[in-house]
Amino acid sequence: MLYIILFVLGLLAFIGELIFIIVWIIGYYNFKNLKLTDYLPKVSIIVPCKGIREDFDENILSIYNQDYKDFNVIFVTDSKKDPAYNRIKKLLGKRKNVKLVTSEFIKGSSGKISALIKGVKSSEKPDVYVFADSDIKTYPDWLKNLASPLEDKNIGATTGYRWYFPTDFRSYLLSVWNMFETVALFFQISVYTWGGSTAIRKDVFDKLGIISKWEKGFSDDLILTDALRKEKLKIKFVPKCIVESPPEGSLDYIVKWGTQQLTWVKWYYKSWWYPSVIGMVGLKTLTIIGFIAIAFGLYIPGLLMISTIFLEMIIGFTAHIILKKLMIYEKNRYKSSLFYGLLLPINLFILAYNNLASVFKNEIKWGGRVYRKEDIFK
Repeated sequence: MLYIILFVLGLLAFIGELIFIIVWIIGYYNFKNLKLTDYLPKVSIIVPCKGIREDFDENILSIYNQDYKDFNVIFVTDSKKDPAYNRIKKLLGKRKNVKLVTSEFIKGSSGKISALIKGVKSSEKPDVYVFADSDIKTYPDWLKNLASPLEDKNIGATTGYRWYFPTDFRSYLLSVWNMFETVALFFQISVYTWGGSTAIRKDVFDKLGIISKWEKGFSDDLILTDALRKEKLKIKFVPKCIVESPPEGSLDYIVKWGTQQLTWVKWYYKSWWYPSVIGMVGLKTLTIIGFIAIAFGLYIPGLLMISTIFLEMIIGFTAHIILKKLMIYEKNRYKSSLFYGLLLPINLFILAYNNLASVFKNEIKWGGRVYRKEDIFK
């Protein structure tokens, strides 16, 4: 009886990994021929800024230097004392289509949301709002690619995502972790807006009452995602708007960061969090059981369970090749897909830990503040 149970579990794990490979391939074919429309609306790009981080000047200039006719950029800092304020003023202060404003902190929400709301209120009636992080490095057609799909009225928002170009082992782990998470964006059932590179039409933003929702919450992008889903509006993933971000922190930081991301998802996006926890924790538990089964002579079910490691290598290799084809950056900037394949099994153990740890985590330290579940859902 035990043999049969283990065999069935091993078979399910094997099939689950095969499905992941198929999902990546389907995602690629759904997006490989994605084309721009002629829709070029008036856009306000809103960029919250706090402090000066790696490549700050280059990032700010990349956001501003868009090959786009009708847009302006609103940079928002916490105060004039923030070092980002004077740096932006020096870089772009005399440009006509740039605003530099200071935030007004809203009790009951995050500092970033307070800055976003200030940016929205400082805009001059655009057709589209674009929300961007100050640590992204864009390219001249980023805004065009992000805004043009919004011509379709069934699309409520468009989103890109982040990409980490690795330089060492820890940043490789972060890049692989991030790459694997990208698969959720390929399908409407799991896609979400990423606050570092998101566009939404002003009429949709106003209709959904996003400002009032933001004023009572902490996660700008997950609140936006939830509102769009409830209104049954599509979120369009634009792979060409995956943008470079700097990989930061020690390995310990990366592990804690991953748990924090899953905790936000637990609080705001339970329909995705539950299957993530069950799937990732269950899958890696079966891998461990597989080694134990082999040690006790149960070779066939054990080999089925640990064969998932080989399949995960294929997933990592395939996913990296697919994203290289869909993204906009020069191909010589990407590292070998082989490394992504070799590291994905390790990363999925980290991701399983992140999922399990998020079950017990009820507070998040972010931006110098502590956020608790009971403060969000009073």
